[in-house]
Amino acid sequence: MDPVKIVIFLAVFGLLLMIGRTLAASSEVHASQLPRPELQPGSAPAIDDPENDERAKQPVIGAEIDFPIQLPPVTRLGDGQYNRPFVRNYYFSKTDLLRGPADPTSFCDEFFIDLQDPESEHVWTYDYTVATPAGLLQVMNSEKFDSLYLAGNVVVVSRWDLRMVLHTVMDEIMKGYGQPETTRREQPALPEPSKISRWGHKD
Repeated sequence: MDPVKIVIFLAVFGLLLMIGRTLAASSEVHASQLPRPELQPGSAPAIDDPENDERAKQPVIGAEIDFPIQLPPVTRLGDGQYNRPFVRNYYFSKTDLLRGPADPTSFCDEFFIDLQDPESEHVWTYDYTVATPAGLLQVMNSEKFDSLYLAGNVVVVSRWDLRMVLHTVMDEIMKGYGQPETTRREQPALPEPSKISRWGHKD
């Protein structure tokens, strides 16, 4: 092959290669330029710096995620009452809803659920103690209780299961919610938050 033609071929090839690289660089999109992914259902808001962001130190609450169980739609019954209230929020005193407790088989925490009446729009909060048997035993051992009397609303589960907790709580709430307004308001006094130690007996 003619050496001149080889030189021309290499020169043209090199020129085309440079043009291709220039065009590719101009259309390149870096990771920092990409749009942030949308928040997926049931997930917590993204945290850029978990060590310094205050949100990372706060437990995730129900208003920040999708409701994990299926409830019947809010409907008016034949007597004019509603079948259930709206759920506005739910959260634990210490436990993050997504991460759960450090030990799923041994925990004890206060659970709160904010409800709203569909007709009057009145908002109120129910307070429950949610624990596993091992968690209650841990409380007794740490506080040196020989006995433990649990007053008010208590939910005992075999292990951490947010869906099970919500099912249990909402089933009980909906059982009596269709009753007349005067009956619904005559609820027994609920235990004060984070007062489980007062229910035990020390020697």
